[in-house]
Amino acid sequence: MASIKQIVNFQLKVLRMAGFVEYVQQVAKLFKDFRDSGEEGVSQLPVKVEPVYTSYKDSVTAVDDAYKLSRASDYTQKIADEDDRRDNLYRQLVNLLKMYRRFGYDTEKKEAADYLWNIVKKYGVDPEENYSEESGKLQQMLQELTTDAQAELRTAKLGIENLITQLNTANEQVRTLMSSRNDERMQIGKAALATAREEADQAYCDLVLALNASAVMDDDAHRFDELISQVNELIKYYRLYVVPKPGKKDEESEEGGSSTGSETAGSGGSSEGSGSESGSGSGSESGSGSGSDDTDQ
Repeated sequence: MASIKQIVNFQLKVLRMAGFVEYVQQVAKLFKDFRDSGEEGVSQLPVKVEPVYTSYKDSVTAVDDAYKLSRASDYTQKIADEDDRRDNLYRQLVNLLKMYRRFGYDTEKKEAADYLWNIVKKYGVDPEENYSEESGKLQQMLQELTTDAQAELRTAKLGIENLITQLNTANEQVRTLMSSRNDERMQIGKAALATAREEADQAYCDLVLALNASAVMDDDAHRFDELISQVNELIKYYRLYVVPKPGKKDEESEEGGSSTGSETAGSGGSSEGSGSESGSGSGSESGSGSGSDDTDQ
């Protein structure tokens, strides 16, 4: 009996979210290319595999959409716009204080600028740092500028009250938008993404199981060899280069990257559950993989 190729066992739960989405998309493309490789309009997939493939393809679209939602938001551009606005206002404040500090002929304005400059300098605001850090520093700086009676007198002396007010308004707007975006992601993005990932994982299991079973039952023992080999090569690549190594922090955990997933291919994902590439056990790639395959980040 000729050896029968099988898609090897691969646990998608070990992949971070970005890797998971990319992997299921690539598998979908491999199946699509095989499906459309024959006569136009005629699927090359077995009749029993076709609906499983369709379900899988739909689940891949769903998880991709959910992932994009979790990574982006309607608030994102608004936050960026308000951040640009407050950065410009902060730079105006800094430049004005520097200019007044050079007013040697107006000692009162120079003294006022020096006083306010010491407050501004103390908080070390950097417009290039992340939103949260900048927001916190600006909030503390503005609080001192608007509650210190001496600072208020000097702000009035330089005529920059309106600039301080605008900067405070812009900073509060960024903080409010960030809070709204975080709430949206927590309440909608994570739940939707976790559900979509679980469904895509199960759809992958079903697809692998269906194709492996068809490979065993088909009259042509090598009909699916090329497709199976392509998927197995993809799995091999992901095991070597994409699966997170033990001890490395999962940077995507806050984006729903730690789905529990399920063991792909199920009990029928490889011949006799061995995970070997061939039914006779002579395949070169073990479905059980290395120890890292079973290790979450």
